[in-house]
Amino acid sequence: MPTISLKEKTEPKKEKTLFGDVKKEKNYRETLETKKLEPKHKKKKGLLKFLSEIGTIPQKEVIEFTRHLSVMLSAGVTIYEAVGFLKDQTKNKVFKNCLENILESLNNGQSLSAAIKKFPKTFPEIYINIIHVGEQSGTLPQAMDDLSNHLEENAQFKSKVRGALIYPKIILSVMMAFILILVLFVMPRILTIFSSLGAEIPTGTKIIINVTEFVNKNIGFIFLAIVGFIVLIRFLIKHEKVKRIRDFLYLKMPFVGKIVLNYNTAQVSQHFGTLFASGITIIKCLEITKMVIVNKIFQEEVGYMIKKIKNGFSLSQSFKDKSYFPPMFIKLIRVGERTGKLPHVIDYMKTYYRGLVDNDVKNITTIIEPIIMVLLGCMVAGLIITVIGPIYQLISNVGQ
Repeated sequence: MPTISLKEKTEPKKEKTLFGDVKKEKNYRETLETKKLEPKHKKKKGLLKFLSEIGTIPQKEVIEFTRHLSVMLSAGVTIYEAVGFLKDQTKNKVFKNCLENILESLNNGQSLSAAIKKFPKTFPEIYINIIHVGEQSGTLPQAMDDLSNHLEENAQFKSKVRGALIYPKIILSVMMAFILILVLFVMPRILTIFSSLGAEIPTGTKIIINVTEFVNKNIGFIFLAIVGFIVLIRFLIKHEKVKRIRDFLYLKMPFVGKIVLNYNTAQVSQHFGTLFASGITIIKCLEITKMVIVNKIFQEEVGYMIKKIKNGFSLSQSFKDKSYFPPMFIKLIRVGERTGKLPHVIDYMKTYYRGLVDNDVKNITTIIEPIIMVLLGCMVAGLIITVIGPIYQLISNVGQ
């Protein structure tokens, strides 16, 4: 049987084991030998194999995989056995195919970080780098545990923000559905009543009738215009300049801008703090954080900080004079650097700004609820005044 190299060359004449532990290295060799595993060659994908790889991998799958892998590695199970077991347990076909490819790479002697690097959409840069540091330092189980905590906290934070906005979205959707039903089905029938009676129609009712007639006559054109507008927006939003304008406007919007600011500050704190605690250099932490955060304005802020630090400035000195980061954030970074407790300060700011976002989102929900109720009341009142009232008056006149 051909031998399989389990070592990764870092420098000429210097070799380092993938696991940082001779015992684990030996177990890994024995696993490959007992299962008679051999390096696999790339095969052409069949149609069924290709179709099975189409789809998405939920974040929940990645979090569970990371958590279970951390526990299994801590228990002394080899990487190959652990990934193989988790592959058999997952029910998501796309993720199963992903883990099969990772197993193939491990079988060929690659490290775990090198294996998952082939799937950037599933495993982001922060994930790959933390695992790589764990491999180099021989603390992979602990690195996986820290990573799973990071992913869970981030997912819960996003879930809270989205969950708080569900109720307003449902109410607005119901309002739009009510208006469509009124314009497309109810108003045309009421229009026939007015036409048959031939009575004088109030101005407000005339406006509603004209709008109804226009919508019904041009429903196809209106539908195509809405679809075209959505497609155009989705096309434009792919351009970096348009994304930057969008993110800039988000930050300038009343009340919403404050939430966006605090949300991105919390995200930067979390990603940077997790990476920095793993032993990664400040510049590398900022580079990965820049890749992970979505807001273009904050990407520019972090990019500016990277340039300043490369020119010899400290982290606290790297902020712009008119930075979007909150003044307290910058001051606490300076305090953390001076006292040597930067990780503790960053962890505190992550929790603090997350709390601000939670409170602001709850306040938005509290404010939106009465506004929506007022709008619904106005809609009902308008319907009574412009439609039901004139109909009642016409019927009364006919009865006389």
